[in-house]
Amino acid sequence: MDALNEQTVKDYLRKKGLAHLLGEGPWQAEPITEGNVNLLFRVQNPATGRSVVVKQALGYAWRYPDFKMPKDRLKVEHEVLSLAARYAPEQVPEVYFFDPGDAVLVMEDLGRLEEMRSALRRGVRSPKAAEHLGRYMARTLFYTSDLFLPSEEKKQKVAEIVNPVLRKVQEDLVFTQPYIPHPNNRYSKPLEPLVQEIYADDALRAEVLELKERYMTQAQALIHNDLHTGSILAGPEETKVVDPEFAFFGPIGHDLGTYLGNLALAYAAYEAHAPNEEDKAAFRDWLLSSFEETWRVFEREFLAAWEQDGQKDEWPSDTYRERYLKRLLRDAAGFGAAEMFRRLIGMAHVSDFWSIEDEEERAAAESLGLDIARKWIRKSREIERIEDLSGLVREGKVLL
Repeated sequence: MDALNEQTVKDYLRKKGLAHLLGEGPWQAEPITEGNVNLLFRVQNPATGRSVVVKQALGYAWRYPDFKMPKDRLKVEHEVLSLAARYAPEQVPEVYFFDPGDAVLVMEDLGRLEEMRSALRRGVRSPKAAEHLGRYMARTLFYTSDLFLPSEEKKQKVAEIVNPVLRKVQEDLVFTQPYIPHPNNRYSKPLEPLVQEIYADDALRAEVLELKERYMTQAQALIHNDLHTGSILAGPEETKVVDPEFAFFGPIGHDLGTYLGNLALAYAAYEAHAPNEEDKAAFRDWLLSSFEETWRVFEREFLAAWEQDGQKDEWPSDTYRERYLKRLLRDAAGFGAAEMFRRLIGMAHVSDFWSIEDEEERAAAESLGLDIARKWIRKSREIERIEDLSGLVREGKVLL
């Protein structure tokens, strides 16, 4: 099927018998251009006030046509959203229709919410995010792990959701390229001395490669695999997770670390976005409070699910539970650091920083992010409590 446009997306909905979602009357369609990978349209009926979002996967990333990608990534997204709707329904959009042959997904319009990354950049707080995301991660990850699923069922699911192409993308962009001279890497010119230090730091690179190996081999649970603040829509009372097309069975700490790492990036970027020192200090205090609360909610909800629904005969040890959670926190520190490195000196940059027009100011904020990332990865094995990790954020320094 050809790429949809503002007219053909309306024709598609009618052809598929989905007119009831919008009601009678003329419809309006507009592209949503925040993403890099898929085509997104908002189709609405002004007469009824109803609207939907239509997502189409092409055989490439629409913003980068030379970047080939499998269209069946939308099948993965549909499966993950369906599973999340069972265990954390309040944190995902409702799906109305999916056609795997056309690679088209029609779902709830979340236009009432704002991308969390954009909100944090402006110093807007998401008061329920910690509670909602801690619970979302705890439930989606526990109920797809060996702690809950019978062994044969878990292994079957692992084989069904493999996602090799998009996993390879992450292996390259997150765990390989940012630590060596590579043509895909991009960074602000004033960071050059810091980048060369990272390229020369074989001990750091070894830590990242251990994370890469875990990412490639550890099928703990069905992870979102791209759970950054750009994949979260938030408002005063709601928080929704979207875009799980990179999902596969991988290490639980990856989702935790990716999200916490992006909060640390927001902390670093606020070096340039804050209107004054007083506001900067207050917002950063809130960010780290939300950071810590996310982990506490995750830990509470994960252990509650384990106690209620875990296979007790398979995992009969309270000491093991304590070790398991501590290992997840340490993994989160490592994977979170890798996420920060790739966003700062790799290929996939984020608006937290590229929206800072002055290159010197941008590089100063980025240098703070790099300092935090290096602290996280160097001390990840020593982390005992979430406060240890947030403390390393507070200890971070602007290096330029």
